[in-house]
Amino acid sequence: MPHPTLTIETIVGQGLCMGCGLCKSLAGPGNIQMVMNLEGGERPVVTGTVDAPTLKLINAVCPGIHVEGYVHATGVEPDADLPEIHPIWGPTRTMGTGHASDPWVRHHASSSGALSALALYLLSSKRVDFILHVAASKTNPLRTVDHLSFDAAQVMEASGSRYGPAAPLADFKAVLDRGQPFAFIGKACDISAIRNYAKFDPRVDQLLKYTANFFCGGVSEFGKTMDYVRKVGLLEEHISHLRYRGDGCPGPMVMKSHDGQEFAFSYNEMWEDEARWQLMFRCKICPDSIGDLADITVADVWPGGKPITDGIGFNGFITRTARGQELMEAMLRDNAITITEPLDYDGLELAQGSHMYKKQSILSRLAAMGDAGFAVPEFRDLRLDQAAAMLTEAERQDNYDGMRDRIRKGDNIEAVPVVERL
Repeated sequence: MPHPTLTIETIVGQGLCMGCGLCKSLAGPGNIQMVMNLEGGERPVVTGTVDAPTLKLINAVCPGIHVEGYVHATGVEPDADLPEIHPIWGPTRTMGTGHASDPWVRHHASSSGALSALALYLLSSKRVDFILHVAASKTNPLRTVDHLSFDAAQVMEASGSRYGPAAPLADFKAVLDRGQPFAFIGKACDISAIRNYAKFDPRVDQLLKYTANFFCGGVSEFGKTMDYVRKVGLLEEHISHLRYRGDGCPGPMVMKSHDGQEFAFSYNEMWEDEARWQLMFRCKICPDSIGDLADITVADVWPGGKPITDGIGFNGFITRTARGQELMEAMLRDNAITITEPLDYDGLELAQGSHMYKKQSILSRLAAMGDAGFAVPEFRDLRLDQAAAMLTEAERQDNYDGMRDRIRKGDNIEAVPVVERL
């Protein structure tokens, strides 16, 4: 049964928006703006007119309410050489543990510089003209903005993870209007939005040559970052620099103020208390945080999911598509990356077990949302039934009850930002 068309306000107000910004690009900046809400997430606000056809298109492409997994017929795979599809970890062709071959890239970027090395290789080999990803705002470094990198210096300036709200697709149609080949590096949900939109705009398949994602533990609200700003007695306007990771594995979170003060927090210090992660509600029902539709996926591979050193880093690499595999082979051949040892599903479970449990729990959580009378996202071809079957009935019930408790407390309800209409 088709999902009813939801208003922008309903998508946001019921906690289903992830703030990717694609709706703004489709409706136009005069009709939708991205605004930070009270909870600290980037959210669309209707400031002009969103007609019925545009709203229908937004509903069709919005990754908050519509996510599809790997299906050969979608065009993600143009050839007949199908990958293995694991119930949890998705389509896999090759896997390995390794790092950026360049020592400085490996040290300066996140974990082992895997995605930075990929971006650098795509540009230097002229496979693409630019990379669409995110970076710290130059005018407000606590905020994260969509960013185009055309050269190595721009890639490395934007390197290092960004924890917090961002809208990487807020100008996606303008990116396509350039008519240049490009790559996208970001979250799995962003790639889902792009693949959804590809069904309506042929330029996506013509121009977007590669996609890569990182295993995503969820998007923290802006308040998570502000907790650390306030912890050192500063305000947002006092900060001149913020880097969450890098310069080691995973490296410290470093803040600098305009008056020359510098503060550093270890990765484990920042993330040791899961209750203070301040994850968006939609992340708690994410059916694909690991990137079914990406060409290449990169993961942290710390045993138990927790780093024990700030030394040299390693990443897990997964090629999912034929073009991703070809790209990985080219990067190995040209010494852009180094693979040091094999990676298997047991290794992924050891390092990223939380992703496995989340996927197993999704159907129970969605059932609780539906029973409570809220809109339920449409997730297809993501093997959620297979994942749920791995849990006991008691575990599935616990997830159902936990979601009902969140809903009773209003965890899924967001304040819809209000701005003056144009």
